[in-house]
Amino acid sequence: MSKGLIINIMEQQQKLLFSFGRLDNRYERLTDPLLEEAAEEFVLQNSDRLIENDTNGSSEGPVKPVRFPPTEELVKMSLKFVQQFKDVPKRLRWATFDHQKMEKLIAKLANFNDKMHEALDKAQMDLLIDMQTRTNDQIVLLNRTMSHMVQIYQSQQLEQISFQRSHSLLEMDNAQYDGLIDSGAVIARGAAHQPLAALAQQNFIHLAIEDSREDLTSSYAREINMPDLPNDIRDTKLHYADVRPRQGTQFPQEIDEGVRTEAYYKKTPVWIEWKTPDTSGPMQQDGGVDAKIHARVKKLAALLSKHNRTVRFRAPFCRGYFIDEDEGRFGLVFEKPASVPMDTEPTSLHALITTPGNDIPSLTDRITLMRLLVETVERLHAVDWLHKGLRSANILLFPKKGGKVHNGRVMEGEINYADPFISGFDYSRPATSDDMTERPLDNPAADIYRHPSVQHKGNREDAGGRESYKKSFDLYSLGIVLLEIAYWRPIDQIVCIDLENARPKDTWGVKKRLLEKEPQHLRGVKSHLGNTVEGVITACLQGPVAFDLDEDADEKREVVAAQLQRAFGEKVVKKLGSMKGL
Repeated sequence: MSKGLIINIMEQQQKLLFSFGRLDNRYERLTDPLLEEAAEEFVLQNSDRLIENDTNGSSEGPVKPVRFPPTEELVKMSLKFVQQFKDVPKRLRWATFDHQKMEKLIAKLANFNDKMHEALDKAQMDLLIDMQTRTNDQIVLLNRTMSHMVQIYQSQQLEQISFQRSHSLLEMDNAQYDGLIDSGAVIARGAAHQPLAALAQQNFIHLAIEDSREDLTSSYAREINMPDLPNDIRDTKLHYADVRPRQGTQFPQEIDEGVRTEAYYKKTPVWIEWKTPDTSGPMQQDGGVDAKIHARVKKLAALLSKHNRTVRFRAPFCRGYFIDEDEGRFGLVFEKPASVPMDTEPTSLHALITTPGNDIPSLTDRITLMRLLVETVERLHAVDWLHKGLRSANILLFPKKGGKVHNGRVMEGEINYADPFISGFDYSRPATSDDMTERPLDNPAADIYRHPSVQHKGNREDAGGRESYKKSFDLYSLGIVLLEIAYWRPIDQIVCIDLENARPKDTWGVKKRLLEKEPQHLRGVKSHLGNTVEGVITACLQGPVAFDLDEDADEKREVVAAQLQRAFGEKVVKKLGSMKGL
């Protein structure tokens, strides 16, 4: 995890050791044991006593006379004295210059050793936090009631208070506190508990939005430290008069699915995402909007306006919704991110990959974009919410500072691939909901991203009915988007489908073509982006079996949802996360 950093530190240490070695060789002769010098000192100290009598008149008794050494030994000692005298300039140089240099080298070497330990500690801490994140997800998925979310939140608050009290700064000296910081205990505690409390709060928001018992919701909301939540959920409808188009006096009458309209909410630049119910279906009543669809849009607006409180899903902030009664449609109002100028229009990933003249982003940028998208889907599924509309047209990007994009063409600067946003939540709902309020419209451009089990299959007798949407269908759509990023081409061009004249059989057959009939597409990913990316895309396309589940597993069950979440984190999110240093 810290390979590049560790190698850099070791290279610096190697250079220091070479310098250390050169100095060591220069002064090697000065490091001999001093036993002979001690003998010489004994002779010099006692030279004035060589002619004394055998006794000194003291009561200590006779003193053994000290005699001159033999001539041969004396000559050797004299020669050695001369040799040591020759080393005096070297000793002076050591004491004056190189002694301090050697000390600095040792200090630098020790500092690099410390950095090595810090890097390893960070790698271990990152691994620990990652494991804790997966565990937190499973805890929330196995407890799907508001009362459970309250209990989880409160338990984490008590644990945090207990930890702070047991390690109060008043009860620790500096050494103890430094040791606690160095060990990572404070960081680990914060990483372990606060995300779980935030996750419980976010899941509580979803459960509260779905629950119609307002009195119970209000009671629990106070206990989970969100007392204003019931009012916030109710107050998401905007006045139609406060929303006006960027140009002209009225919005277009005919707006295709997924098209965004630049507008103003009061004086703030925003964009509108439209939701027009199927006029041929049962959801349209007497020229007005269906109450069930209205309720779903209201809940969706509440979800997208509250997510920034706790866990971020990389979804733009939703100001609320309005009803265009003349056209019988809804409009969701989204604000521009704070990181971009207010007049900057979002650009979809689909526009970037289909507009001629745009450069293919670097491998690093594409891997970063993939990583952020899979992390976003993981966070969304961690709180049991389905997107139901993942496709490149719903991945929004903005140019970097000073950049300019027009109609999907990058005119100046570069696109910021490190800050994508997911939109198009128009069909979203909780994963545990049995509410079948609305089916997506039959649209080849959107169906090509959808799992074949939820597409209309024309007049095929063996096609069967559409399945209820589930998380693995979101993962299939995610796999298609990742494949587009890998090739930097839209899926219809990759598999050669003319969307203008496509029939249902053309779009619902894409999965089988990619996994069975035309494996060259995935082999191309392996050749250009490596085994890891190919494995991630394949797992998303395969679905439950790639995540150690039966194909027909009931994903609404708590244990199944927890297993899918864990396996997706291990086999997709972590795999791409390990490539973020490219």
